[in-house]
Amino acid sequence: MPRRRKTYEASYPDGWVVSDEYSANGRNIVKDTELSIKDERGRFRFIKHVVNGDREWIDVFSKDGQFRSFRPSDIKRVHWKNKTRENAKKVN
Repeated sequence: MPRRRKTYEASYPDGWVVSDEYSANGRNIVKDTELSIKDERGRFRFIKHVVNGDREWIDVFSKDGQFRSFRPSDIKRVHWKNKTRENAKKVN
């Protein structure tokens, strides 16, 4: 019988607002929606949107499994079709 993956509950400091949804370029973005970021190569998968007082950012996974953060104003494009589904399965 294979081992179970451990799941962790993320806890955030008081005052942080964390959301699994965001709206940019006239599109609703939910978890695993693919985005293009200004001045970055490749596609990124959306994870969450975080607001901490006057600071705001989005957390994403890159195609090679790296965790990255960007400002929402850096979103260049919200893709209609997800092309990295196979890669997403390998990372998770």
